[in-house]
Amino acid sequence: MPQTQRITHSSNKLKLASALGSALWRQNLSAKKISPETKTASVYSLNTTHTSKDDFKQKLLEVRLNDIATKYCSEKNIAPVSVSVLKVKVTATKNTNDVFVPLYADNALVEKHLQPTLFHMRSENSPSMIQVFIFEADATQMGDNTADYQALLDEDYNNTPKIEKALHRELWHHTLIERCRKKNLTLADLASLDVIHILQVHDAFIKSALAEELIEQRADYMKDHNINLIDDKFILYKKALRDKLIKPDNLEISNSEAALIADCVQDLFNAKADSDYMQGRVQAFVLCRKGTLASNKKAEHIFEDFIQACAEHEINGNTVNLMFKQSKENFISQSTIDLLKQLDKNLFTKRDEEAVSAYFHYDKEDLQKTLNEFKSSILKFYKNKEYLR
Repeated sequence: MPQTQRITHSSNKLKLASALGSALWRQNLSAKKISPETKTASVYSLNTTHTSKDDFKQKLLEVRLNDIATKYCSEKNIAPVSVSVLKVKVTATKNTNDVFVPLYADNALVEKHLQPTLFHMRSENSPSMIQVFIFEADATQMGDNTADYQALLDEDYNNTPKIEKALHRELWHHTLIERCRKKNLTLADLASLDVIHILQVHDAFIKSALAEELIEQRADYMKDHNINLIDDKFILYKKALRDKLIKPDNLEISNSEAALIADCVQDLFNAKADSDYMQGRVQAFVLCRKGTLASNKKAEHIFEDFIQACAEHEINGNTVNLMFKQSKENFISQSTIDLLKQLDKNLFTKRDEEAVSAYFHYDKEDLQKTLNEFKSSILKFYKNKEYLR
């Protein structure tokens, strides 16, 4: 019997994308100190030891990215963030499919994947910072494969448009964190939530970044109506554009288009939830359950505030809240919960167990209604001889 899922709190208020994402739960994020060599007191973080032509290009790229970051933070009215460009040597091996698999790349390698950026949250003594990585195949280790791997690195990571896209993603994470600061939301507040809400808040941060990426691509599309400016991963939105189901406008956004953006992002997230985002979910829950004292604020208000911070986006100069736009629910699989319990069952409290039981439920009435509707549609199809059309 298939299972339906629900968010137990404020029933028809939250059918949404929910949770807190990669910015807060990255492996190297937060307390890690930034060395003096990569950070200066100025807005720009430039390494003055560059000498070669390639290093000069790196320096110019750093200036360019800092200009983008300064303008972005000013437009969003948030605290500034500095950008540092670091060159990382990469060594790799070929797998059975003749595809390069990175083996070593300093601190830019996470689970055999290269990460183009790394966000460091500000503390009282240091500002926020984004490290942007450019990659160089290690000739001493790669041998005859050096040129081929370098070409792949240049195509996938080192080209300016992709670097700027990665930077924008981290700048949006910075924006979300600053929003949380302004709402006085802290990790202690997050720790007061049950496991389902913690995962939903984690997920909401990731989906918010995906939605902002799509909104930025929408703005680019509006300039010359080139549909290729929309990434293929946003296939639901792109197909709607191609089929003229939506007609984006420079002045306002329709409810149907806003709903499509929300559903498109939800589809994209659900497809990768148990693969690409599982590590972040695990880190989020463990961080909240180990060594973090929960705040005394009401959990219901905390959850709403986190979701609200992630749901608001600027489109055509207006604030649009995607919270209630989507028709598709956030997906947390039973395997995710089982994995968390396998790690340490003691991390689960009674309220966590209750939240899990409420989230995974069999609603016989809803299920029967769905079956009846499906049966009626089949009968109608054959009765009206629609198969002949």
